[in-house]
Amino acid sequence: MLIVHTRTLDPLSRAVRLALGEKRAVFHVREALPFEEDTTILALSQDGTTPILVDDSWGHGATISEALSIFEYLEDLLPTPPLLPGGPLERAAVRTLTIRAIRSLGPIVERIVTEKARKLMTRGGAPDPSILRQAHGEANQALDQIGRAAEGEGWIGGKKLSMADLVVAAHFSVLDYLDAVNWASAPAGKDWYARLKQRPAFRPLLLDGLAGLSAPPHYTDLDF
Repeated sequence: MLIVHTRTLDPLSRAVRLALGEKRAVFHVREALPFEEDTTILALSQDGTTPILVDDSWGHGATISEALSIFEYLEDLLPTPPLLPGGPLERAAVRTLTIRAIRSLGPIVERIVTEKARKLMTRGGAPDPSILRQAHGEANQALDQIGRAAEGEGWIGGKKLSMADLVVAAHFSVLDYLDAVNWASAPAGKDWYARLKQRPAFRPLLLDGLAGLSAPPHYTDLDF
């Protein structure tokens, strides 16, 4: 059995779930406490971060932490359909795009999650409008860049869906849950995201929710 330990507003947790879904894997999701220490997570990873994949398929309970390591493990364990291209240069290019996406989008998502979710759920005070304004602007600019990158061949890393698309889409799904994206500002980016949102692997993400923090109505709309 594959068990993935996640947090609802952690984009890399979502990306791993998308990868498992695309590979049609049978897996169980264990949702960790959103903004608190989780003893189960701490027992598996010293830094207490998600995602974490536990593979009990062979009876030894292999534990893989860090999203990129999990993606590589899944490529070896479940090679079909591939989420990395066949050629070494193409694979390196997709890995580079994925790392850059995590570096650039991660801080944007973290700021918005802190202001719109963490502060609300931990009673940490009111959101800072100036931080949100800047982060929203950066998110919309990133969406425009993603749209341009995908316009040529359909996906970020080329003609086929790849790990890079899943990681970027997972970040935007968190932003969308928090109503932090102006989709009308980047039509090409919206079209790319809509195609991902309509894939079966994406559907479970649309059922995610946190008590006291509802997603906007368009979050579950496949034709938003």
